[in-house]
Amino acid sequence: MDPASEDKGAALADRNDKFSISYFIWVLLIGLLFAFGSDLDRIFNLWLMLVPIIFLPALVVAAFWLAALIRNLWLKRWKRVTSIVVAPIAVCLIFASARMAGISPEFLRFAIWKSHYIEQVEKLPPTDEPRLATFDWGQTGGAGVANFIYTLVFDESDEIARAPEQRSRAWQDRMNRRCPGTTPCSPSDPAGFSIAVRKLDGHFYLVTTSW
Repeated sequence: MDPASEDKGAALADRNDKFSISYFIWVLLIGLLFAFGSDLDRIFNLWLMLVPIIFLPALVVAAFWLAALIRNLWLKRWKRVTSIVVAPIAVCLIFASARMAGISPEFLRFAIWKSHYIEQVEKLPPTDEPRLATFDWGQTGGAGVANFIYTLVFDESDEIARAPEQRSRAWQDRMNRRCPGTTPCSPSDPAGFSIAVRKLDGHFYLVTTSW
């Protein structure tokens, strides 16, 4: 082979061997798709359709990532290889850090619409009792799989954060007037149901009922 051609090929390879953020972006998008999958189900009632919507793009990106890694290893483009290998590690670190900081899809959803919820609370008729309001956040699941109902609750007394047996009778009466017969009103977890309460901000709580 002509030495000049070899030098030209080496020079071309060197120009293509550079760090690229594109691999990180693609992996990050797939991570976000998984993170917000539950919200997509709640908003669009996807149920079983959620599986192909999430996993098909994930498989495509995984195949692209693996092919790019093998190709650049073969061509000895070490900067590109580093970009490819670091991408999923960086994305995992970002999501782990966000979770440790208390940032989640539910928290982001609340933060975006917080002013709307506060406005609705302020419209409540004045009484001599602590204010209480509930907002339907949708549900996920279906036949043969776990079901989850999400309710955003504003509880000015913060009694909803207590254990069911520690909530006052006045609180139970307020909640039953607000949403009679629904799971957030139950003084204890109904048989076959599990209720989790998570504080989002101030007097706002996310109630998740599963069965």
